[in-house]
Amino acid sequence: MDGSRLFFFVGKGGVGKTSVSSAFALMLSERGINTLLLSTDPAHSLSDVLGVKVGSEVKSVKKNFAALEIDPIREAESYLSEALKRIEALVNPDTFSKVKDMFHLLEDSPGLLEAALTERLSRTVLETDYDALVVDTAPTGHTLQMLGTVSRIGSWIEELIKNRQKSQRLKEAAGKGKEDDELLRALRDRRVRLEAFREKVFSKDTTFLPILNPERLPILETRRAVDKLKTMGLGVNVLVVNKVMDRVPEEEFFKRRKAVEDMYLNQIEELFPDLDKIFIPLMEEDVRGLGMLNKVARVLEESWKSL
Repeated sequence: MDGSRLFFFVGKGGVGKTSVSSAFALMLSERGINTLLLSTDPAHSLSDVLGVKVGSEVKSVKKNFAALEIDPIREAESYLSEALKRIEALVNPDTFSKVKDMFHLLEDSPGLLEAALTERLSRTVLETDYDALVVDTAPTGHTLQMLGTVSRIGSWIEELIKNRQKSQRLKEAAGKGKEDDELLRALRDRRVRLEAFREKVFSKDTTFLPILNPERLPILETRRAVDKLKTMGLGVNVLVVNKVMDRVPEEEFFKRRKAVEDMYLNQIEELFPDLDKIFIPLMEEDVRGLGMLNKVARVLEESWKSL
């Protein structure tokens, strides 16, 4: 593997994104690839799956393998707090009081979590020196919104820069002189960073791996997600089908269940003919701890070699 790679595991809640992305990160680390596993799901479960306490700071799991949980809610609070600090230094107290009241209204505004998450994720991706970053994402809808933010945020910041430059020109025309604009510098720095992040996410070094179970609702949601990702120009080449019964059971109930599963597996082949597929068997135990993750990692290793 040459250079830094990004892997996004996306899918409906409950299909096994955390366990599969953790096993994938473990697989990479066993290859000697220095790997960081990131969770962007507010309902974090990395600690449960890995058997190691994971939080907002990078935690070593084993050699070549570290993990980190990004809390979108905490990031949104930090995002607003930082913005307020910048504004407080630039305006008078009366104006700042009004701005502060307005900011409280933004706490529950649509898109705030995605914007804050994009900020933190961009810094993590661009400022770390891991060979691979594996992202265990929030359920599909939230992740698509975040990716939409990544694709649009450059234009939004460019508009803020133009407005700030216009304000500065008006001040100069009014005879107030040219002042050192800290906010304008910060916006320009942010534009450069987020543009670099956008290029990284949309580059050939980034892979999106949709995960689904052979069931009706995950198939429908995955179809929509794959279409959306492709429309956005993102790299989708591999589909991970998780929790597949790998043999025909003897009990009548499970035989019928296996027949239904086979029907959905055929549907997956028909709906996604252009995608390579990795099939992960239904395990006899919950996938928790490095021992069980190693079992999934071995399946991924064998499948990945043949892709």
